[in-house]
Amino acid sequence: MRAPLVAGDSNCVANIYSNAAGGGGPLTIRGHMNKKGLLVLTSLAVLAACGKQEEPPVMARADWVLESRVAFFENDAKTPRLAPRENLRLWVPYVVGDLYGGPNEGEFAPVALKPDLSFSLDLNKNHEKLAKALVPTEFSQKWMTIEPTSARVARLSPFVMPVDGIAPVGMCEWLDTDTGDKLMLVYVDRPARIRGEIVYDGRNLRFDIETKEAGYIWIRQPEGSGEYRVAPWPGRVLLAVMPG
Repeated sequence: MRAPLVAGDSNCVANIYSNAAGGGGPLTIRGHMNKKGLLVLTSLAVLAACGKQEEPPVMARADWVLESRVAFFENDAKTPRLAPRENLRLWVPYVVGDLYGGPNEGEFAPVALKPDLSFSLDLNKNHEKLAKALVPTEFSQKWMTIEPTSARVARLSPFVMPVDGIAPVGMCEWLDTDTGDKLMLVYVDRPARIRGEIVYDGRNLRFDIETKEAGYIWIRQPEGSGEYRVAPWPGRVLLAVMPG
């Protein structure tokens, strides 16, 4: 996708020691520790242990599982063309801290490409790893801004490559199969708004992307002049590969 130019734990109850009168005598509790005090400290210890338990995993979202396929098109993203005869694979890295540019974070979970070029992409598997990999947002396109500035973003940037090669076989774009719109798949870590406006190559481009919650969003890309905005979650998407 090309951008426009431009304190070690201690147990307080463990004050139990062998009776000093005899090396092998029975264990006794120090005299100043009465039953009430022991009960309170024991309760506190139990509560502290409970507080250290790991939080339950986030519930997986069904709409974050994409059933898709790779399709080859001419530059218009409409005219089909023949797929290469060689065996192909998917590489699904991320651009973190920006919407444009080359990937700067790797693939978190391999995505298998079937012989019929279909694949299943489960974004739930990547979620926790992606959250740890996010960096402060710093757009390479300086006319773009994000509010709040503490919000962090990442764009999924898939590539189709030969099984035994590292050179992409074309430029990839997500397509909504029902509308034909080009889409970007972006993750935002909190409610945020991305804005910007520029005239590029005779096109008036405006960004007004707002999300009310953290998570993945689809962004519609205009063909000519127009607005980049959040799109409804598509029913079906293709990973289109154009010459490039």
